[in-house]
Amino acid sequence: MFSNYGTPMETLFKGILMLAACSGCYLVWWGVAFYPERHVPLWLSGILLVATAACGIMAVNWMAQGIFQAEKVRAGIPGGWILAGGVIGYVVLLVISNIIFHRMVTTELFLIIGWAVLNLITVDTLYASGLFSAGVSVAFVVLTLVVVVASLYCYMIYYELETWKGYIDGFLPLVMVGIVMLVLAGGMFWRK
Repeated sequence: MFSNYGTPMETLFKGILMLAACSGCYLVWWGVAFYPERHVPLWLSGILLVATAACGIMAVNWMAQGIFQAEKVRAGIPGGWILAGGVIGYVVLLVISNIIFHRMVTTELFLIIGWAVLNLITVDTLYASGLFSAGVSVAFVVLTLVVVVASLYCYMIYYELETWKGYIDGFLPLVMVGIVMLVLAGGMFWRK
């Protein structure tokens, strides 16, 4: 499919689609496991969570392979800088959310920042490989940052919401991430 760009782009494309599938699995798990006023069997919740984790691990693996193997035709931002920014951002947000706002720290904060770092490195790779122009890359960076801010807002207010509103609030970041990944895959497919 990406014959002009080689198999690393195919691997990256598969990883992006798998991350969209991971968001879908996570949505199903959230919908079943946290449905208000109904308790599901622990085994069902466990199966859905394992499926989500498996999709996520495969996605990150394929995306990392594509990123590390992609041929660069122009300079981008070093991935290490983006990763370092993510680590610093995570620590700062952890302190702000927990110490200042007294919000219990959960895995979602790590997932939001981890997704942002992975997505920004992916967009940078697509730019450096020549598949995305500077304008398209900037658009995806802005879209990523908008989703991160919106997801962090949902994360911060979750425990302050009544049951049904909190249930819906939990869906929003997953829907946004899934849509961004599908749009990113579509951008790759269109630009090939």
